[in-house]
Amino acid sequence: MCRANAICRATASNLFHLVVLSFAIVLFGYAGFPARALSSELEVVDSTDHPWQSIGRVNRAGFRTITMCTGTLISPKLVLTAAHCLVSKKTGSLLPADEVLFIAGVRRDEFAARLEAECLLTIDGYQPAERPELSEIRKDIGLIVLKDTSSLVPLPPLSLEEAKQLRKSTRFQSVGYRRSRPFLPTVVPSCSVLGTRSDIWVTDCNTESGASGGPLLVETGDGPRVAAVMSAKVNETRSIVVPFLEWQDLVTSASCERR
Repeated sequence: MCRANAICRATASNLFHLVVLSFAIVLFGYAGFPARALSSELEVVDSTDHPWQSIGRVNRAGFRTITMCTGTLISPKLVLTAAHCLVSKKTGSLLPADEVLFIAGVRRDEFAARLEAECLLTIDGYQPAERPELSEIRKDIGLIVLKDTSSLVPLPPLSLEEAKQLRKSTRFQSVGYRRSRPFLPTVVPSCSVLGTRSDIWVTDCNTESGASGGPLLVETGDGPRVAAVMSAKVNETRSIVVPFLEWQDLVTSASCERR
């Protein structure tokens, strides 16, 4: 995969034109980024237009369960989320597929689709940890392979060609079903990547529990694309996301036979 290849990492740096800044992160704490205006404004989405129906809740065993994350339908058979959303906290192993549901387009007491999992996948070598290292966070990506093909319009990942248009000034949207508002998606409408380290991005997109696994969207000539996946909160105004180069291979080779 690209993350293990120094040449590929250098290419990624050129693609994104991001300044690599020196910083140290202890889980939920940080140092090293210069002070600047941070994005804290939130918007609640109450729409069934594309792409909002493709973003939904990753629930464990039921629509009204208190255990939830956010996921994105990136193809008719694949839902992208964070790996820690698919792993048992007690055993550290993947949850049984029949305990995981993707509820697409949740709007209060309505939703666009209830999709069951055939199997769950993570990046090889992913191990859940209470206080993960940066090198471990870059593997915090999970896929739900669906039992049935969804008729919803998917929200595709960013392509390498589209990534060439990204700049330091590029603005993103961070979407998630937050614990404080679990039945409507909340959007940080304009946030940015502050820097990179160990192949992950640190952003000024604020987040909270429930929004893990949600997409970082960027607008392209062909519509919105998933550029990264929300992984962890740094503090009240900053977060860690896993960029698409880290999970491109997992998506390309996704199959229940590869487990």
